Amino acid sequence: MEEDKRVHRVKTDFGSGDYYKHFIKTTGATHISRVKFGEILREFNDHVRDRISTKGAEYFMPERTGKIELRKSKTEVKIASDGSIINNLPVNWKATRELWAENEKAKEKKTKIRYTNEHTDGHTFRIFYRKSKANFKNKSIYKMRFNRDLKRQ
Repeated sequence: MEEDKRVHRVKTDFGSGDYYKHFIKTTGATHISRVKFGEILREFNDHVRDRISTKGAEYFMPERTGKIELRKSKTEVKIASDGSIINNLPVNWKATRELWAENEKAKEKKTKIRYTNEHTDGHTFRIFYRKSKANFKNKSIYKMRFNRDLKRQ
């Protein structure tokens, strides 16, 4: 099995260390250690992620900085008016790469194995950061990227 060399970290200007310093400075709560603060932060983020992914709940970010929500879209195979096939089903890259390793013809033709999502009646879900009702300036230059765990769950 080959090693995963991709970097799954999202680059940010601020991190949990900065949040801890701000928390201590604003509250004066010196009895909470950096490790305990990290555990609380991780547990809170896990809770929010589980509510979004399993219950479809929306998460309103504090100070009116936006909302995180799921969007559902129907994916299906269609035939265009010119007779070509339009297939917007998501690709199962793991199974596709296994097929390409076994079958050279499939690799040459770039045959892809796709998910049918029968368990969701053919729908796919995407996580989305909605900033339309956020209350800050220059909203167009901000974007949010979600980590792989949240997107996959």
